[in-house]
Amino acid sequence: MKRNTITKIGASALLALGLVGGAATMASANSHSKAGDTAEAQSFLAASGSIADAIAAAEAQSGGKAMTAEFESDGPDAGWYKVELALADGSVSELLVNPADGTVKVAPADDMDHDGAGDNADEDGAENDSDEHGGENESN
Repeated sequence: MKRNTITKIGASALLALGLVGGAATMASANSHSKAGDTAEAQSFLAASGSIADAIAAAEAQSGGKAMTAEFESDGPDAGWYKVELALADGSVSELLVNPADGTVKVAPADDMDHDGAGDNADEDGAENDSDEHGGENESN
């Protein structure tokens, strides 16, 4: 009987420690996420132009229609709005708009496609080792 009670107490203590540890880990991760969100929000609020102004400038420059727009908070384009536009010929273009003065420039080509796969990836995201003509790469 005593052994059963000790086993139950031990199991309960381990469960409690696991729950406390898990909760602490989640709270820590949540605070880091909120800190990043706060920094991004502060950067966005400090920008002088609005996202609507950026869309209007990009549409006027390209003659296209905005599909998406976002504030770039990190990387080389930090502080700029990136606007993705559908053009009359059916193609898609990305422009960067400086919120301070409304200047528009073409966004550099991403190394990654929108699906997260590289330029040499096939439809399922797997890297494709064949050359542009559909043949296998030849080794020397």
